[in-house]
Amino acid sequence: MRYSTCGFRRGLWAAPVLLLLAVGGCGRYAPVRGKVTLEDGTPVTSGTVIFESKEADKPLTARGDIQTDGSYQLSTDRPGDGVPPGWYRVLVAPPPQNPDGPPVKEVFDRRYGAFATSGLEFEVKSGSNDYPIRLSKR
Repeated sequence: MRYSTCGFRRGLWAAPVLLLLAVGGCGRYAPVRGKVTLEDGTPVTSGTVIFESKEADKPLTARGDIQTDGSYQLSTDRPGDGVPPGWYRVLVAPPPQNPDGPPVKEVFDRRYGAFATSGLEFEVKSGSNDYPIRLSKR
């Protein structure tokens, strides 16, 4: 009895494609990055940018630490993986106070630290997203 390998050979192409889709998350996330600055263009050098979905029954949250040059990159499940496309409300949290160190000076208005008062919203689309965030001084 002979078995045909024709079906097996035709299916060989599917294995690498399925593996890439599994590893890549099927395009589920879109990268989001940007730079946080004050009105005068000075970079905000620390803190956290937080995106929260507006469309989901259970809000999805992604965050990115602000680097010394003001840049941030959002992460949901893995560092730098981005967020699913959709509408997000955004807040910018100042760096946490160190109880053993000197107080950290707040450089931007406190209203940006809450979703309800920040006034920041962005639509994340498929593909790369660059969202600069400009904040009013304290």
